[in-house]
Amino acid sequence: MQLPVEVVRSEILDWWEGEREKIAMTIPDRLPALFYQVDKLVDEMTVKDLLRRGKYQTEKIDSVVTTWIERLYKELTHDLDESFRASSREIEGDEPYRSWSYSDMATAGAAIAVSAAPVAGVPFFAAGLTTAGTAILGFTFGGGALIPLAVTAAAGSAVLLAAGPAVRAKAISKLKSKFKNSLHEAIEVRVLGDATDVTVASLKQTLFVELQAVALKRMEIAD
Repeated sequence: MQLPVEVVRSEILDWWEGEREKIAMTIPDRLPALFYQVDKLVDEMTVKDLLRRGKYQTEKIDSVVTTWIERLYKELTHDLDESFRASSREIEGDEPYRSWSYSDMATAGAAIAVSAAPVAGVPFFAAGLTTAGTAILGFTFGGGALIPLAVTAAAGSAVLLAAGPAVRAKAISKLKSKFKNSLHEAIEVRVLGDATDVTVASLKQTLFVELQAVALKRMEIAD
């Protein structure tokens, strides 16, 4: 039996909220594993690498971060697809969505996601959908490096070149620690976003935008 439209819309909202919470919880829980990989690369840096930290980051670290983000995006999108199919069968019935994947629905919902949220009765969906540099669909962060070069403590280079072994060892440890902190901060922005600058694209934001598009398209079909 077909459920009333109001009930369907309410159930879709519950689904959207639940999946959004899962994304918000899962991504931060996974970050320590990426930090561990990055820290290990920093620990392996030689004095020469420390003197050219920007080059080392570009050649060694950025690819690890990119691969991790892409892998997690694919994993979470796969989970969303399974959740979408299960929810659709339960709430709207299987037939209207038999040939739809989550990505299909996100593509179909992209247009209304940026223009018709109030019409769909969900005005809070409209927030953050036109962020510069972010593809509404697909995992695109816009131009430029994935993370800004996290080169810090340049003054320490002089110490490395001129100091004795004990002082040099201490300086190396300090430089590596500061470099790790800078990398962690830059990675958090690309993965979780920047609360002070909504124009910065992130993995979390990209997933949220796609999820919003799917929910809005489901509501449009339900109407």
